[in-house]
Amino acid sequence: MQVLRSLLFLLLLLSPLPALAYDVLILQSMHEKGYEEAVRGFRKECRASSRMIVLSDYADLDLVRIVREEHPKVIVAVGDRALELAQKQGDTPVLCMMALNVKPRRSVSGISMLFDPARYLSLFESIGTERVGVLYDPGRSGAYVKRALAASRGHLRLVLREVHAPKETPAMLQSLRGKIDALWMIPDVTAVSAASTEAYFLFSQSERVPVVSFADVYLTMGAAVALTIDRYDIGRQLGEMAQGLLEGREPEEGMVPPRRVMSRTNDGVVRQLKLNGVGGH
Repeated sequence: MQVLRSLLFLLLLLSPLPALAYDVLILQSMHEKGYEEAVRGFRKECRASSRMIVLSDYADLDLVRIVREEHPKVIVAVGDRALELAQKQGDTPVLCMMALNVKPRRSVSGISMLFDPARYLSLFESIGTERVGVLYDPGRSGAYVKRALAASRGHLRLVLREVHAPKETPAMLQSLRGKIDALWMIPDVTAVSAASTEAYFLFSQSERVPVVSFADVYLTMGAAVALTIDRYDIGRQLGEMAQGLLEGREPEEGMVPPRRVMSRTNDGVVRQLKLNGVGGH
């Protein structure tokens, strides 16, 4: 009898676990405050059953097997690494947020980290800027810069410089000396890297032109204004998209810009450069 019990126990241990029943697989790149804030917003709007996997908790993860066995109706990818992995699985719809460096495929929808360029152009107009310098990598930000060019016509002039490697940034900045009234730092990891960030603010000081950035961390380094994302609201925005998808509505194709913009200023730099019309964006 004892042998039989042991055999039954062993069989139970070896038997595959029953498939989990849930609608949304949340795939998060790592434990990070901004990601977690976005996920909280997502869960506020999307009440569907879900499973959370944080990739940094695993040495290796067989996402294809998980999707095949557990059949989630949608995958929510949070961060670049999560999106890159989610795009390698089969036909399960993917929604993404907080991803900057991975190019989404056509079948992926989500909330972009990039605001509509008109938001920035409105700010530049309000401070009386006529010529705005922009460094960008065409392979990463070409489409965004093209939209900005179209929106800027008749309002102000974008003075563009292409960079194809981070080491090119300082020289390209120097080529803008005397040619611009403001510098627009866009979220392009080639044009704006840890190694080149200081060059933006040295240029700003020597040329006395404001830097307008995409993240408030750059305010402490010398940016005049930052238009930043609201991570919680991005999560809510994606949650609404996911809820609609689960109810049978097709999401908007491609990446949708964040609907909420938060403006932050470095008051010392604003006063030093005598900028007007900065507030209220």
